[in-house]
Amino acid sequence: MRKRLIAVPLMCGALLSLAACGNYAIPDSTPPPSQSAAANPFDAAEEDAGFLGMLTHAAASPDFSEGGERLPFPYDGGEFRLEYQFSLTGKMDTVGFLLFLDGQPQPYKVNDTTAEYEYCHSFSAGEDQSFSFLFEPVTGSTGDTLALTVVSITNPDFQPDMESTSSYGWYHKTLDSRVELQFNADAPAAHSDLPPVREIFSKSEVREEKITAQYVESELPKHGWGGVSMDTLDSGIYYTFSCDGGITYDNLRVSAPVPLRFTMCGTAGTSYSIAFFLDHQPVKFDESTYRSITLSKGGVMELEAVIDPDKLGQFHTFYCVAVPQDGASGPFFKTNSILLYKEN
Repeated sequence: MRKRLIAVPLMCGALLSLAACGNYAIPDSTPPPSQSAAANPFDAAEEDAGFLGMLTHAAASPDFSEGGERLPFPYDGGEFRLEYQFSLTGKMDTVGFLLFLDGQPQPYKVNDTTAEYEYCHSFSAGEDQSFSFLFEPVTGSTGDTLALTVVSITNPDFQPDMESTSSYGWYHKTLDSRVELQFNADAPAAHSDLPPVREIFSKSEVREEKITAQYVESELPKHGWGGVSMDTLDSGIYYTFSCDGGITYDNLRVSAPVPLRFTMCGTAGTSYSIAFFLDHQPVKFDESTYRSITLSKGGVMELEAVIDPDKLGQFHTFYCVAVPQDGASGPFFKTNSILLYKEN
């Protein structure tokens, strides 16, 4: 991610009455993962010891129907503009935003139409700030109504320059909000100014396997999903993520090829987009920046890849995200951030 801060002006007072997508209190410390207690493993239980900050963000000027339902934003072609607002108070320095259109990573500009498209922009913390997302949709046809998922990342510029880190995996907390785009025109057929996408995998593949009792009773609990059984498996969405054969929370030394394994199972018919991020930028998986999967009853989707150490620099932030697709109402997931490093 380009490390530059974007100064945004204060909002006018009238906007303060709008309902934000939610309040996010950020605790000073984070307990071990317990994903059965919260849909997102980063939505940790609030503690009485105090908080680092409070974050809200949402679309600034939504339209509502007579019944009070939020209406989709119309897309009429060209570059789309979405007015947005956020408030980040406390000890946090910056917040970044990732966009996903129908689950696909969506690059964007901020305010200035002559700026470069990037997948993540960083903003200074502050109260009641407003700005504009500008982007050409990466997908969408006339007649479609697609979800745009806006995901905040706290302190995205933070990356330790040492091999020993403290709770780095819990540092980049997320909060997501969704709006809908109603397409009155097709998205551009080609994009000539998209950011370059890095290739770090020597191989990657996706497959579906039959789910086993061992996976449900042993592997899911290791990743924080307690209380799941074969009988209740279809009542939620569950995932696991491992690097080099184990669960990594903070850092991982890369001296040889690193195998990755992401699995997802749960409510049949639910569709997700899976994307891997390096320094808050999606990396190439097969020939795209994401991979679509659809869950089936009795099955588990497995995405496997191998990181090529020769394609990495000295330090990198790495994580995986899972974004609902095709109108699915499932939760957004982000794995813990991992510092990939090489020894000198």
